[in-house]
Amino acid sequence: MTIDRAFHSEPGAPAPEAMRERLRLAEDRAHEAEARYDALLEQLPVVIYTYSPKLDGPTYYMSPFVETLLGVSPQLFLDNEEIWDELIHPEDRERARVDYESYLRTGAPEGGEYRYLRADGQVVWVYDRSSTIRDADGNALYIQGVMYDITPTKEAELRMQHLAHHDQLTGLPNRAMYEEHLGLALARARRDGLAVAMLFLDLDEFKSINDTHGHPVGDEVLKQIAARLRSSIRDTDLVARTGGDEFLILLADLPPGADGDVAHDTIASVVMRLTRALEQPLVLRVGELVVSASVGWAVYPFDARDPRGLFRHADEEMYRRKRERPRATPIAPRRGA
Repeated sequence: MTIDRAFHSEPGAPAPEAMRERLRLAEDRAHEAEARYDALLEQLPVVIYTYSPKLDGPTYYMSPFVETLLGVSPQLFLDNEEIWDELIHPEDRERARVDYESYLRTGAPEGGEYRYLRADGQVVWVYDRSSTIRDADGNALYIQGVMYDITPTKEAELRMQHLAHHDQLTGLPNRAMYEEHLGLALARARRDGLAVAMLFLDLDEFKSINDTHGHPVGDEVLKQIAARLRSSIRDTDLVARTGGDEFLILLADLPPGADGDVAHDTIASVVMRLTRALEQPLVLRVGELVVSASVGWAVYPFDARDPRGLFRHADEEMYRRKRERPRATPIAPRRGA
């Protein structure tokens, strides 16, 4: 209500000048406060939004920073109720929806981390925190939320996690990650009556390669071997480098068969693929080099029933096979390949 309307609601009733001035000052202060609030929202490096307390409801307000963060104008959020689902990363869409449904029912979780995809393909990590604004009777009026850009922090965290669980030279999972997956596989096997196989692979005469050609060539051998092992196993298997020239392969969720015969057939098939992959010469700066490997294995629940027992059995089998095979000489490469 304007000042003039306030004082002319009754025709012929003039407003006292002092009252008119106080109302004018109050109106000016309200306008200034609103202007300061709008200016603050425009400067804050966060996205502030107001959303319907109903699932798939409209967006009532979106602060300008959303255009900087996600490359989409605030007005598009007001005009398109599906824009949230369109922008969120496909792999996070279902989780974000489940979280929001839970929040509407229970008030938890109040926040979550999700990825959004900009039109230019850039992935943006945000922390989205919500609060419910209610009337005097406790009815939800709207949801007010704040989205923070956590991309640098999240990417650094993911890099640290990757380094903690992967071998830096080959990019394969390391022993810590292998043991984590092995524990989960054994738990499933105990529950569902399945078998789990651990394959222990050790390169033959790898020390001679390092001594003859140097560690840079040895590192390249390990990287190429790692790539071949990874391409030779099934999608459901896991290959890890556990140090030096040693690799562990996990075959999980195997049908055991009578006395483990089906599981052993699967192992034999995988070992044959690994052997064939290693038969092909490696193309290196020093020429072509053929590297062989010795493989031992152990099967849960036939050879051992815990990780330590499986590793000990696979390790013993690997060294037995290494002793039985002819001594390899992988240090004389063929040039001109």
